[in-house]
Amino acid sequence: MKKVLCVLLSALLLFGCVPALAQEDTIKVGGIAPLTGSVAVYGLLVQAGVDLYIEQINAAGGLLGKQVEMIWMDDTNDAVEATNAYNQLVSQGCKLLIGPVTTTPTLAVAPLAYADGIPMITPSATAYAVTGELGENQDEPYGNVFRACFLDPYQAELMAMFAKDYLQAERVAVLYDNTNDYSIGLYESFVAKAEELGMEVVATENNVEGDADYTPQLIKIADAAPDALFCCYYYETAAKVLRQGVDVGLDAWVMGADGFADIENQVQDDLSLLDKVAFCDSFYAQDESELVQSFVESFVAKYGEQPVGFNALGYDTAKILLTAVETAGENEPASVVAAMDATDMDCVTGHIVFDEHNDPTKSAFIKGFEDGVPTLLTRIDP
Repeated sequence: MKKVLCVLLSALLLFGCVPALAQEDTIKVGGIAPLTGSVAVYGLLVQAGVDLYIEQINAAGGLLGKQVEMIWMDDTNDAVEATNAYNQLVSQGCKLLIGPVTTTPTLAVAPLAYADGIPMITPSATAYAVTGELGENQDEPYGNVFRACFLDPYQAELMAMFAKDYLQAERVAVLYDNTNDYSIGLYESFVAKAEELGMEVVATENNVEGDADYTPQLIKIADAAPDALFCCYYYETAAKVLRQGVDVGLDAWVMGADGFADIENQVQDDLSLLDKVAFCDSFYAQDESELVQSFVESFVAKYGEQPVGFNALGYDTAKILLTAVETAGENEPASVVAAMDATDMDCVTGHIVFDEHNDPTKSAFIKGFEDGVPTLLTRIDP
């Protein structure tokens, strides 16, 4: 009986009838993002951009003669859920990883991908440590972990420069979450750069992201009379800060980083709240370049709306990773990582080249609002 079973199994293997072998007809890409929960908007925006690029690749014949199969997992913006998602994707045979999207889950997954040697690229996790630390305990960054976005220190420094040069601010304040890696990174870098530029930091207050009431902190900030407030939160909390700031008489520009994307949809009942808002973003849909306008046209055709920064970052992330697969000529991790290291290409968020820390050097767009519509205030090139 055992001999018969062995013969049958051999026949199945020979003719490719075993499901495990059939799965090799696709190139699997794992995706981890917050698809539900308080910051799901970021995951869904990234997912839309990634899916568009993969749809285009498959429509053009696929990659290395195969179709690309995207497998998404929801991390709900939680480190444990992200770790579980990673393990599930690996168990399903994924050798390539896009995500996670937000900082804390990405910090949990990056060392796992590093240990396994899996090529990983996050569209939007901005903490320095995402691609590895340089310090006493680690002599070099994670060689196989990349990002498509710019870093927290870079964003924060740009916003300090914007406050000084564009707003002519002399006095600045900061409101942040001292339990959140993204928020802490922004706060520390902004304060350091503001002081370097000669601005006075007149108030630094903190409260947890997602709290209902920021009034006590905002009263102290308003009393300090800053010219600008750097708000180190995501869009939902930032919208609360705008509303409650008006209630306590805060009269200052409110600035943010890329987490402010989509804030306009939180204040549709009072768009005047956005009149003195500015934030750093990685994409400008009105850029006249053929590459950007082709992306915008394709995105609108598929989704019926204009793309925003996180859509563009998702699109570019997929492009960087899958171009590396094509360049390598195979789906083996070491070859793909080597090709990613050599990335030198035009993307919809700018020209991408990776430094020794696997972080991109790229342009940044400082946006404001006119009648609730994001507009370009200035562009800062590296």
